[in-house]
Amino acid sequence: MYKSWKRLWPFVKPYKKQVFLALFLGLLLAQLSIVLPFLINALILAFQQKTLVEDTTFLRIFNLLNISEDHWIFKIDHKQLVVYIAFSVPIYYFVFGIIRYSHFYLVKYTGERVISDIRIALMDKFMEQDVLYLGRQKKGSGGLLSRTLNDTLILQQGLQYYADLIREPIIGLCLVSYMFFVNWQITLGCVIFLPVFASVIRYVSRSLKNFGYQSQESLEEVTRTLKEGLDGSRVIQSFNLQDKIKDKFRTQVKHYLDKRRKIIKREELGGPINEWLASVLGCGVILFQAQLIWGSHSDVGNFIAYIFAAGMLDKPIKKAQQAVINIQQNIVALERLDEVLSSKTEVAEPVNPLPFPDVWETIEFKDVSFSYNQKPVIKHINLKIKKGEVVAIVGESGSGKSTVAGLLQRFFDPQDGEILIGDTGIQKINTHVLRKNIGYVTQDVFLFDDTIENNIWFGNLTRDKKDIPIAAKMANATRFVEESTDGFQAFVGERGGRFSGGEKQRISIARAVFKDPPILILDEATSALDSASELEVQKGIETLLKGRTALVIAHRLSTIINCDRIIVMKEGQICEEGTHQTLLTKNTEYARFYKLQYNS
Repeated sequence: MYKSWKRLWPFVKPYKKQVFLALFLGLLLAQLSIVLPFLINALILAFQQKTLVEDTTFLRIFNLLNISEDHWIFKIDHKQLVVYIAFSVPIYYFVFGIIRYSHFYLVKYTGERVISDIRIALMDKFMEQDVLYLGRQKKGSGGLLSRTLNDTLILQQGLQYYADLIREPIIGLCLVSYMFFVNWQITLGCVIFLPVFASVIRYVSRSLKNFGYQSQESLEEVTRTLKEGLDGSRVIQSFNLQDKIKDKFRTQVKHYLDKRRKIIKREELGGPINEWLASVLGCGVILFQAQLIWGSHSDVGNFIAYIFAAGMLDKPIKKAQQAVINIQQNIVALERLDEVLSSKTEVAEPVNPLPFPDVWETIEFKDVSFSYNQKPVIKHINLKIKKGEVVAIVGESGSGKSTVAGLLQRFFDPQDGEILIGDTGIQKINTHVLRKNIGYVTQDVFLFDDTIENNIWFGNLTRDKKDIPIAAKMANATRFVEESTDGFQAFVGERGGRFSGGEKQRISIARAVFKDPPILILDEATSALDSASELEVQKGIETLLKGRTALVIAHRLSTIINCDRIIVMKEGQICEEGTHQTLLTKNTEYARFYKLQYNS
């Protein structure tokens, strides 16, 4: 448990004042817990028409507190005692209620704040990771979503159990101390049975950690399939895979339910066993105490107060037991979250970053190689792009075209070689600064579930929004934006679902125009569009390319005919380069692509 608390402490530390105050209030609750047995004992004495000094327990307390016989307590008769006790009960519960409320409020709200900080830390970690991080996760984004929501929920519940594990044993200790004070012989006999109770808890909790891990893994599978079903709804319906996905989801839910059944069995097993053991002890206590009363060595007041205190022990024992059991699942959740929080990005920021060069003439790939999962993707490529030059990259799927674009933006770093802008290696430039100077338009357009205006503005948050209509016009997006009901304030929907592919692409281009970067990457920006949409988008691209250094990755050769230079890649290497006409004349790889597309 120490290791799990050590993992948790960095998130708890900012709220240590609240934590220590909650602990202090918990200690007060523990101290107040023994007041009730004393009040019960005093009330029985009063009903028996006795005073406090006629009870051996109270006499021992007065002697310990050095209260003399001249004190007013010794002069209270049984009728006054009933009145005092009657008034003290609501006062007790008023004070107890305020302390209890404050304690549990601090525990629960501080727990919420800690969990919120952990969720924020997880989101920060996801945003800081390189783009290949998701691919390294066995269960993808669904698994990470499960950890962010489900595991943190388990952890949130566990924080209260940590408080229970501290508070409840202290309450139990206070009650046991009172019981020792009243009758040490019986209490000592009960304490001997504590290892039996502990062994039950240990037996139950031992297997819970393993089953807890399996349960959370199963829930991760459920979350992943749910997300997959929602994200891929069009493909699922198109291929009539609804029943397949539903069956898969049902199977995973049943598997999760089976793990939960085993956990619940073990969670609930300890209670009845310990209650039965406690009842056996209670039987012995009653018989022994009865012998004391019959032999005039005790009285009814002490007996009832003792039994009342023993009955009050039930709650702290059960809560402490439940805390020990549930913390096992909490430890699993912490371990799984720690895996994410302690993970390192493979794209490290430079210790002493250099600024993006003000003056540069070329972008150069020098003997660059890159492998993914030990599979070579780029093999020793050398490429120099002049400032203001528009260079296209073509090749078969898997030839490494998009990898070149990813390397330039430092989505991942090469294993060998270096990439320079001017004389500065991009690994020496802060990634935020580097990417600020690169515009990126992809085939798979991603729009935020926000307004058109904000989606364009996200290209450059430091720029005034008044320039957004200008960017939209340059991207050939003005007409359909103005035709929409709310204009630039129209919401695009999840992933831009309220607009067509061509419209989404033009918003994406407007975002790049608004960013106004010196370097531009177009990664098959029109390959998913129909001819009419492509024509509209191409007009926006032509505006975007003016005066910029551009890397254009293309599948449709018609879009790159006028590029300054065309690079042809094959199996991770550059196999030829030149202008459109030059490459056609060579009649090699590029010419083969061209003939395949135009059937000539």
